[in-house]
Amino acid sequence: MGAGLLASGLTDHEAFAENSLNDSLPPQAKLQTQLIVAGTPETPSGRWASLLTPMLEENLQRPSPFTLSHALGWDGVTGANLFDAQQQAPDAPTALMAPGTVMLAAMMGDARVHYDYERWLPVFMACQPTVTIGHVSLHLSLGAFLSNRKTRIAVSNPAGPELPTLLAFDLLGLRPQPISGYATPESAMDALYAGTVDAIQIPLDREYDARIAALSKQGFVPLFVNTPTALPVSEPTLPPSFMTVLQRERRKIALTPLASAWQALATAVSIKAVLLLPLLTPPAAVARWRHAAELSAAHPALINAAAENRESMKTGPACMALYNDTMPDVSLIMATRRWLTLNLPRWRDTTQPG
Repeated sequence: MGAGLLASGLTDHEAFAENSLNDSLPPQAKLQTQLIVAGTPETPSGRWASLLTPMLEENLQRPSPFTLSHALGWDGVTGANLFDAQQQAPDAPTALMAPGTVMLAAMMGDARVHYDYERWLPVFMACQPTVTIGHVSLHLSLGAFLSNRKTRIAVSNPAGPELPTLLAFDLLGLRPQPISGYATPESAMDALYAGTVDAIQIPLDREYDARIAALSKQGFVPLFVNTPTALPVSEPTLPPSFMTVLQRERRKIALTPLASAWQALATAVSIKAVLLLPLLTPPAAVARWRHAAELSAAHPALINAAAENRESMKTGPACMALYNDTMPDVSLIMATRRWLTLNLPRWRDTTQPG
């Protein structure tokens, strides 16, 4: 799908292919474009589905509005399973809007996962890194090493979206201990104030400045940004990226497979919402969707919506490249799963209300 194709629109051959695709669908499917949203309307997936679909309808020249089907589940796994299961139906859903935790759960071998996200094609993505904050010395001194002290980290659950922070502290040699039950930034901040945890992970969103101002008054500082190399963040008020910290503190560890695996985890968690098509979607249809997504992302309404919440939009080759970063070599996946399996028994703790 070269850049020239996207820039110049469809050729007659591609338009014919798209019409052939429509002709093969049942009558009701010709008039509907079902989009499964892996999350409620209040989640990032739901919000971006509402923002994006009116513009896609216009740019795709659909004869009727999109039909949005919301699937419950905080991490999108339920919706992703539903999308995959319905692909064999004659009126299969056309697309899926899902958060990056869908890829994270699959990478970590979650037993609930019954889909293969590598068989999907991304056409639009909204990204937002997270920041790790606490009152922790990242420099591993001899005294800290001998003390065997653990770094308590607020998490929703040990295999949840806080995994980049857990792995980051482990790579730094700071013995992470997840404290479960903190699913919102507010509850994690309260735990930090109460001394229940030593570090938290919060999104770099519209609330970040106010939250960091409140945390700073209590002596807590941003430690590093969980942003992969492919998703740079250049704001002078932010701390360095984790990989910069790791290369400074433990240069040899930065070259290990687990450090490379951290990149894939951080990429997945940074993806707030991604619009996906099935792998067997005809090339002409994929080209139309990608072109429509590029046109939509250039609309002032979407640009303003992304800027207001400090999100970045990705389409075209940039979108595909970032999605590919959630598919590391199988050896890295297995190394990460082994790391998680070895640590889970040591991470058993009393779940905190949050």
